[in-house]
Amino acid sequence: MFCVLWMALPVGAQTSPKGTVFCCTDNGHQVCGDVLPLQCYGKGYREVSPQGTVRRLVEAPLTPEQLARREAEERARRAEIANRRAENRRNQSLLETYSSLADIETRRDRAIEAVALELKQAEARRALMLKKREGLNREAEFYQKREMPPALAASLRESDGELNAQSLLVESKRRDIEAIRTRYAQDRARYIMLTETHPGAGAQR
Repeated sequence: MFCVLWMALPVGAQTSPKGTVFCCTDNGHQVCGDVLPLQCYGKGYREVSPQGTVRRLVEAPLTPEQLARREAEERARRAEIANRRAENRRNQSLLETYSSLADIETRRDRAIEAVALELKQAEARRALMLKKREGLNREAEFYQKREMPPALAASLRESDGELNAQSLLVESKRRDIEAIRTRYAQDRARYIMLTETHPGAGAQR
């Protein structure tokens, strides 16, 4: 029976130095023994030397709820660390990308200019399509009270599709320009913040 109880004790209790006393609080009363008392199982306890010095504190096993909470806190802590590292990488990349505020503004203007040219071309193509559609509409007026030729009807449907696609392209280019302005405005604000907080981080503005 002694061997069975000894094998069932926590590893720390089995290997503790000779003379160690194990103590815990059970229902408001202190319980101690040369081996871990049965009342201390599942509770936190202290390993005390013969001189009364606490050698080790052993926490009580966590409940499933406590374990889940601790794991959630650890996940949140790791996520926060990962976010901080990612933020630091973005900041470093920003400082390595731009040499000054003027550099940011120059790159912004070039990016906008390139998309603005594409927008101008898309609007010109849409204008030609609208002009072509006006001709088809005038032709279709002759068939208000009679059946429209299949070829004309097909041309009108094709024109609708082309105009819709081209209008979507125009709107997409306009959104691209706004997105460029927003992105470079954010980069500019962050660059100012970083270089003002750490004056040596960026080039002279």
